[in-house]
Amino acid sequence: MATVSAFTDNNLNGQGFGYLDQEAKARYALPLRFTPAVCAVLIAVGLLLQSPVWLAALIPLGLSGALFPRGMITDVVYNFGVRHLFGAPPLPPTPKPRQFSYLLSTSLGAGAALSFQFGLPVLGFILGGIVLVGATILTTTLWCLGSWIYRMIFDPRLDARAAVEPSDGAGYLATPSGGGR
Repeated sequence: MATVSAFTDNNLNGQGFGYLDQEAKARYALPLRFTPAVCAVLIAVGLLLQSPVWLAALIPLGLSGALFPRGMITDVVYNFGVRHLFGAPPLPPTPKPRQFSYLLSTSLGAGAALSFQFGLPVLGFILGGIVLVGATILTTTLWCLGSWIYRMIFDPRLDARAAVEPSDGAGYLATPSGGGR
């Protein structure tokens, strides 16, 4: 049975993936890096170009992740295309903490776009830089700043609950509070 390190396990739990068992987390640890990696590259391009149009064009991408747990644009691209190139599993639905992170990133990205539009490039670099740093950290470590903020505000018991709930053997926690399929 494949497992993940305690660090990775904790980071995935923090994003709301505590309903997955160790084997499922091992399968998803790499694929879950796809979306933040793509977003980091797209934000970096927007910042390099100092383009409000480019950054504004990313708003629907972030909103799709915040509003649709199974329908973020990059997740759909991954699930219906990219994953088949590598024989990887489809991504699981996006949990609430990660959705919150997408909403936060979208807001900061919109702020960066507006900043560049209104001639405030320093503020644009700061706001966009926060998104870029967050996406880079998420890509490399699976630790998510937005999910951490979510847990601090909305559900500080999320990690404790995920750590004690039993699995149903299919990779999901057996109790309804664990999320489900």
